Amino acid sequence: MEPVKFNYEYSRKIRVGFIGCGAHAFRNVYPTFDYAPVDLVAVCDLNQERADIYKKRFGAEKAYTDYKEMLKKEDLDAVFVVLNFDRNGRPLYPKIVPDILKAGLPAWIEKPVSYTAKEAEDLIELEEKTGQFVLVSNKRYFYPSFEKAKLILESDPFGKPVSVSGRYPLTLSPFQEELGERTGLHWFLDICHPMSGIHYLMGEVKEMCFIEHQPSGNVQTLLSFKSGAVGNLELPSTQADTSPFERYEIIGNKQNVVIDNGMRLSYYKGSKGSGEYGKAPSYIGDDPTDGPVHWEPEFSLGQIYNKNLFLQGMVQSVNHFSNAVLNGRKIERATLKDSLHLTKIFEAYKNNRSGKWITIE
Repeated sequence: MEPVKFNYEYSRKIRVGFIGCGAHAFRNVYPTFDYAPVDLVAVCDLNQERADIYKKRFGAEKAYTDYKEMLKKEDLDAVFVVLNFDRNGRPLYPKIVPDILKAGLPAWIEKPVSYTAKEAEDLIELEEKTGQFVLVSNKRYFYPSFEKAKLILESDPFGKPVSVSGRYPLTLSPFQEELGERTGLHWFLDICHPMSGIHYLMGEVKEMCFIEHQPSGNVQTLLSFKSGAVGNLELPSTQADTSPFERYEIIGNKQNVVIDNGMRLSYYKGSKGSGEYGKAPSYIGDDPTDGPVHWEPEFSLGQIYNKNLFLQGMVQSVNHFSNAVLNGRKIERATLKDSLHLTKIFEAYKNNRSGKWITIE
């Protein structure tokens, strides 16, 4: 694994414009440019004052309130877009990304990409027509824990993944005011978080069936994958705030991989005890090198891998995009086609009743 370069260490950089000057972008996207081959040329926001603040804070040359004007006037290599939902709780990207692609520019955008699969399909068609590409920043495609788990799953000793169990707090109920301000079905678009991780590790879903509990809105889902593997995803919206947020376990050939809270990775392999049953003197296996392995951040050192921007794969996502632009190639992860599959999963929940097996076309 190559060491990270700081922005000033790159001899070649892409010139980018940034649409969106919100709190999420301030915390989690603009700061990634410190570790990427990115030259921030211009920022754009409907609020001129906010755009001016971001221009000064992050060193852009220009500030705009009209992104079309920015696309027309600036000499850009790519565009970053981080926006909120519209008044109906739908992502705004399908309304803006087409103008970027038609301008002959690739785009890095936040998730979720769209409210309907048709919108995602239209973007894919335009992507192919213009010869450009879009990276949709579903972070779990770039988490260090998921990347390492993926390598383990593809190793010969692990064998093919045969089952997965996941947990992530969401509610399918459209009106759950007692659960906090994040209410309404549009927040169920967050299904892209757990499903992007499961998709990355297990491949595409072939069929699914879910049941829900009311009034809690908790959901249990059975999954059947195109690979032949099976799995389940628990969506416990009423779990305690103090509990680990999410968890995934993948079973292979006598080996398991567990990702706890997105950060702690455990690789279970080997055997314990020796001799015939009932007579093993120790629970530790005979081979001291063939046992469980655990990785987790230690936070005691000033390493950049302890930063949230790296733990959640934000820098890795931006670098994957930026290097593709620099080298004139397409991206390999977090593509529009990946997001289309995730949106089809969302539609399966949204458009179907519980207790019914649903085929993901």
